Amino acid sequence: MTGTSNVALSQTVLLDRTQKLVIAGDFPDPSIIRVGDTYYASCSSSEWGPVFSIAKSTNLIDWSVVDYAMPVRPAWSTSNYWAPELYHDGKQFFIYYTGRKAGGPLCVSVATADQIEGPWTDHGPLVCEAAGSIDASCVKDDKGQKFLIWKEDGNSINQPTPIWAQKLEANGIVTMGEKFELFRNDTPWERNLVEGPFIMKKGDYFYCFYAGAGCCGIDCDYAVGVARSKSIEGKWEKYVNNPILAGNAEWKCPGHGTVVTDKQGNDIFMYHAYSTESSVFVGRQTLISQLNWNKEGWPEIQHNATILNAPSNSVFNFRDDFTTINNQWRWPVEYKPSFTAKIGMLALTGMAAGAENKVGAVLAQSTLSSDYEASTAVKISQGVYSGLSAFGDEKNAVGISVEKGNLVLWKVERNTKTIIKQSKAPAISKLYLKLMVNQGKLLSFAYSTNEKDWIAFGEADGTFLPPWDRGVRVAVVAEGTGVAYFDWFNLIKI
Repeated sequence: MTGTSNVALSQTVLLDRTQKLVIAGDFPDPSIIRVGDTYYASCSSSEWGPVFSIAKSTNLIDWSVVDYAMPVRPAWSTSNYWAPELYHDGKQFFIYYTGRKAGGPLCVSVATADQIEGPWTDHGPLVCEAAGSIDASCVKDDKGQKFLIWKEDGNSINQPTPIWAQKLEANGIVTMGEKFELFRNDTPWERNLVEGPFIMKKGDYFYCFYAGAGCCGIDCDYAVGVARSKSIEGKWEKYVNNPILAGNAEWKCPGHGTVVTDKQGNDIFMYHAYSTESSVFVGRQTLISQLNWNKEGWPEIQHNATILNAPSNSVFNFRDDFTTINNQWRWPVEYKPSFTAKIGMLALTGMAAGAENKVGAVLAQSTLSSDYEASTAVKISQGVYSGLSAFGDEKNAVGISVEKGNLVLWKVERNTKTIIKQSKAPAISKLYLKLMVNQGKLLSFAYSTNEKDWIAFGEADGTFLPPWDRGVRVAVVAEGTGVAYFDWFNLIKI
């Protein structure tokens, strides 16, 4: 990227024992650590590059992305970059993560760095079971022995989902000995899986926080459980009052979290959930809740907490004037575009549409609410369709694009592209494009020649847009063989 600038991801007020939104937008499977007085978090990238954002905070509330662990995807892998678990052993930083092996199954791997900002060194897969291995983390026992913890992805083949452990060498990057099972899905609320294990020590016990049931999509029913044991080797006992955290009126399908002890000594659980207002269209957003420990030594979370002192609209807004390239821009990991900031404009080199990518070059921003407006100024260029898109992935998108002579409203659904509307473009050098969205899915497009008088250009239903594990993003796009130029980009909550 050319230049970076850290933009706050969210601002809220933390109230003890309540659920608080701290990172708005699609930030699923969050992992958090504290090193000194600073907190660091990462999340699943899925099919977005760069891989694994590194966010930073000094108060658990105000977060900014400072870098990415992997500017390009690891050479051994192709996709499915899920559940990075941060770990710091006092000397070195670790990310235990999931990726799909080229031509093979899901594997858990590890990367290390001396500094959180990198550079990171990837050490390749640690475990690659035939059914898939995901959701890895690391824990150290009372004797200083490190263990790799992960889930066997049995639900992918209609089998149970054991949570496994295996010893690690002191360097944290080589397994040793035989794996052994902690527990598996065997209670009704967990349904077909348990996953996302995170282990911490509290008093005499190791506690494993985990998620069960369906993580994603409209029909999700994710929830959080906990089990405990006096040793990593077990025997592990599940809490009789599981799940300790389930959905409520504001947040649906909470799960896949980690615990950090804050500067005041409170245990804070960071996890994701869907807003019931924005549903799946914004994606799984990151919240925190304070843990309480009952007299039997089990953690509890206040279930009916509501959001108080919600963030102002400015938190959900984003603007880039392209003096540099803001580091929050993302792209499909398989189709990294060529782009730079040039004379206060974004220069995005077009990409020819192909069999598996009907959109072209894409730079995208997370949507942060269900009702929003995105706009941009486009320099009309020959040979490239420059546009603005509501973007699920390269096979599902809706957008408005302009090429010299033509203004087009288009849709790609299940990798089939259709033209919704086409007309002659105004004979000017710069055109303003706007996308207005309600309920996350009702899309309206407009254009202007002066940024004041907007002309409606069509509507579309974006219900089909979000992938099962991600939210809808807003993207500037360039399809063709030329270079698209964008003067600025603006995203606001309405």
